[in-house]
Amino acid sequence: MVKRIIIFALIAGVVYLNYTLPTREDHKAFLLKELQIGYALNEEQQERLWKKIDYSNFFVCSFMKDTTSSVMISYGFLKQVKLANDKWLTETRTKILKQPNY
Repeated sequence: MVKRIIIFALIAGVVYLNYTLPTREDHKAFLLKELQIGYALNEEQQERLWKKIDYSNFFVCSFMKDTTSSVMISYGFLKQVKLANDKWLTETRTKILKQPNY
């Protein structure tokens, strides 16, 4: 009986973590909020940015990573997204500012 309760509790925990998993849109909103400190990105800049970023879903947590350098940018679980790499953020800001259409 105790084994069944433990197994049920573990399954319920995994289901809850999957239910509260941040989506791709949650990660995008968080990263845009972090990138737009001081200036706003237009649609073309956002489109170029999202082409280089990959979303990974691991059932209980999710990650966004840069496909060119394979650097993890953000991670999320329990409907919260956290920034994993401050260096990527500053490098991306400077790249965006150097673009001619800014």
